[in-house]
Amino acid sequence: MAGVSAGTGAMGSLLGKLTALLGDEYKLLKRVRKEIEFLKRELGRMQVLLERLTDMEARLDGLGKSWRDSVRDLSYDMEDCIDRFMDRLGSGDAKPKFMKRTARRLKTLWARHDIATQIKELKARVMEESERRDRYKLDESYYSPTKTVEIDPRITTLYEEVKDLVAMDGRVKQVTALLMDESMELKVVPIVGSGGLGKTTLAMEVYRKIGVDFHCRGFVSVSRTLDLEKLLKDILSQIDDKEYQSDGWNIDRLIRKIAQILTGKRYLIFIDDVWKEEHWKLIKSAFPENNNGSRIIATTRINGVANQCCSNCSGQPYQMEPLDDVDSRRLFFKRIFGTDHSCPAELKDVSTRILEKCGGVPLAIITFASLLANKKHNKDEWERLQDSIGVGSSLEYDGNLKAMKDILLHSYLDLPHHLKTCLLYLCIYPEDSTINIKVLKWKWIAEGFIATQWGSLDQVAENCFNELVNRNMIQPVYGNYDSSVKYCRVHDMVLDLIISLSDEENFATVLNGRICNSFPNKIRRLSMQSSGKEHKGAVGAIIETMIHIRSLTVFELHKSIVPHLVDFHALRVLDLAGCYWLENKHVKHIGSSRQLRYLRIGRSMITELPCEIGKLQHLETLDLRYCSLPRLPCHVAQLRKLVRLFVSYITQLPASGFRSLQALKELRFKKTDDPARFAEEVNELGKCNLRYLRTGEEIATRLFCNPCCTYPCLQVLKMKSVIGTVPRGMASQKNLVKLCIVVCEFDNEGLQVLMGMPSLAHLELETTRGTDNGKLIIGSDGFKLLKVFHFSYSLFRPDVEVRPTGVLQLTFAPGAMQALRCLRLDLNPMWISSDFFADLGVEHLPSLAQLEVEIICFKAAPGRVKDLECSIEKATNLLPKCRIRVSRANEDYMFKDDKEWEDVVAKRISAMKGDQKNERVTTKN
Repeated sequence: MAGVSAGTGAMGSLLGKLTALLGDEYKLLKRVRKEIEFLKRELGRMQVLLERLTDMEARLDGLGKSWRDSVRDLSYDMEDCIDRFMDRLGSGDAKPKFMKRTARRLKTLWARHDIATQIKELKARVMEESERRDRYKLDESYYSPTKTVEIDPRITTLYEEVKDLVAMDGRVKQVTALLMDESMELKVVPIVGSGGLGKTTLAMEVYRKIGVDFHCRGFVSVSRTLDLEKLLKDILSQIDDKEYQSDGWNIDRLIRKIAQILTGKRYLIFIDDVWKEEHWKLIKSAFPENNNGSRIIATTRINGVANQCCSNCSGQPYQMEPLDDVDSRRLFFKRIFGTDHSCPAELKDVSTRILEKCGGVPLAIITFASLLANKKHNKDEWERLQDSIGVGSSLEYDGNLKAMKDILLHSYLDLPHHLKTCLLYLCIYPEDSTINIKVLKWKWIAEGFIATQWGSLDQVAENCFNELVNRNMIQPVYGNYDSSVKYCRVHDMVLDLIISLSDEENFATVLNGRICNSFPNKIRRLSMQSSGKEHKGAVGAIIETMIHIRSLTVFELHKSIVPHLVDFHALRVLDLAGCYWLENKHVKHIGSSRQLRYLRIGRSMITELPCEIGKLQHLETLDLRYCSLPRLPCHVAQLRKLVRLFVSYITQLPASGFRSLQALKELRFKKTDDPARFAEEVNELGKCNLRYLRTGEEIATRLFCNPCCTYPCLQVLKMKSVIGTVPRGMASQKNLVKLCIVVCEFDNEGLQVLMGMPSLAHLELETTRGTDNGKLIIGSDGFKLLKVFHFSYSLFRPDVEVRPTGVLQLTFAPGAMQALRCLRLDLNPMWISSDFFADLGVEHLPSLAQLEVEIICFKAAPGRVKDLECSIEKATNLLPKCRIRVSRANEDYMFKDDKEWEDVVAKRISAMKGDQKNERVTTKN
């Protein structure tokens, strides 16, 4: 059982701490010790009953719910009380000397008697709840743990390509035909239908298919509460990455800038989930009608919005229909059995009745099928689940929504206790959020949702995420070129469900624009997503209950209501990434939050952290990577439980005492006050637990200059600033799995170092200069396990000048990279030969499934770009089964014609000859 859960509160964690108080480390008054022994016995019985009540919550009556809620609330209060006592008391010595013992008793006398008083009050509450339990005659049961799981590969198969999606090929062709007619006028094609029909999936498939034919493209989600400024900034960052820093711009300026960029270009924009006609009118004003064949795809659940979208053009809405019976069965059986035709005969009738209740809604079908896929294929079990759904679903908007909620609720109730808690926690994120999976798992751990007895906390958190994906409760978001899962989303229907469940359980309080007439007496977790008038009473409620708040996450907050972080004694998670108005005064007393495990501060006006940060002895994650902080205080070295430390490239770390952070596993930094000493400190850490390191050239050179220096635990190394050559000490890193490195000069010796790393599976290599002969051959004597290779050559850097000829040729020899699945190349035709691909040897990569080439057009001749594209096309004809994508970048900076390029090159060569002549004359004189 996890330490903390939605069903049992902090009961699991509390019992562990009561056990600790009875140990030799804490010397308690005899009377208090007896009280704690009583509490531990009585609360242990209550925990078993709480677990049973959580299992039967769907059938729980009012009396049972009332008792469960009271005991759960009691567990939180008791743990908070014990935490404060432990912090004041500290740890005692096993055999203290007389003077030290006397001083200690005087120092802690008040704390000892204070805990006695509080324990007495808590005992009275426990006895009262015990009496209520006896009066209700509630039974006891036990909890069955879950087993380790991995992501079901059939989920990936369903969503990876169009051909694997049931009834999608025809729909993609229909929408494509509506968009790609011969009209040069701006055309909008809205896809309309109720929630869960697959509108977004269809639109994204069309977007990917036709996107290569447009100069500019981008996609955004609108959400029910429109944030027009955020949406416009998102669009701007996609159509012109130079304009991504648009903080401080108002809406009018953003609209003018987007219109300016798109005027004269053929663009494709996908706008997902438009809820109101007035929203569409505001969004549409940013897109010019430039008669260049531009297109907009929109999705909505409302017919009136769809009609408004295409009211000014000749387009028409595309009506998303539910699946018919044949396709519903195909999707249903494919998810459960992995194929369309494997349903046992005894399950066919019950499966027909289940599909009738799903009403042809793909989300409902997949959700219910996922529930059955995790159960034995037993007719009685299927019929029990079918009967619990209620009457069939309706395709009316409200009825359909209700039916989907019924299905999702049943999927939720089928989750184990700890997975319910992990899923409910996602309610703290705003609608349509792209959630960083690593951050989410760190928060789960910090909140105490993950049980240590199940194994490694990181691995257990990974299992929890995978299980939620398997059950289709959350949606993974796959990376661009390596197909890795770094983010996830929560479907609107699931989010609606978990917010309502969270409200019922008082699990979390979400300020997201809803009108709140009242707040809970004790807010346990708080998510501040907006600061409108509807939350006028929020500040007062927070102040009254701040001693009980265990998690505070800020996504958006007005300057006038930024809370001062003092007296948040129970706080475990503090995420201020969205709080732009944070100042030094707000974190001045951060040390008072002694229970803090996770701290993230985003872009803010903070210039220093207080020395009090050294008091956060439970802190595991300190994330300041987006914070403009000049330096960290030396007191950071006191954080003995720190596992992850991330700072920005401008933040200077203190070198002194860093080796004391023996628990540190992940470190991201660039600057330090003493590089030589810091390298020595990191060397000590590397021999302990350091698994992830992201740093700059100076530290990397010092760490990996010696081939004999190994870091046995290091698995991920990222060096994003330019380093001269591949450090020779890299060859000794036998356990490194992922490497990201930028080198100024890449030669054959550097290649051999990389090929000599036996565990390498992911390599991102960027270089700005090759060897004199320019030929690098990758043979069969290295990269045995490499699955992802991202090679960037001649990406634009301000310190690099235009060069007239190519200087590098990369070649895959027969037998090279046998495990390689994904290859991405970023190339500038200015610096490579047009025969680069002809000599590349991609046909020698037997496992290659995905090839992406981005042509960097900066200061490139149009003719050379076209020659390279032709070379790519010829080479990729040898890869019939490989998914191939070729794109251009920095196309606006390409020379207008080859003549202009030749003139610039001629002037450059002439200048170089002049410099050489002057040098010879100077030398002669």
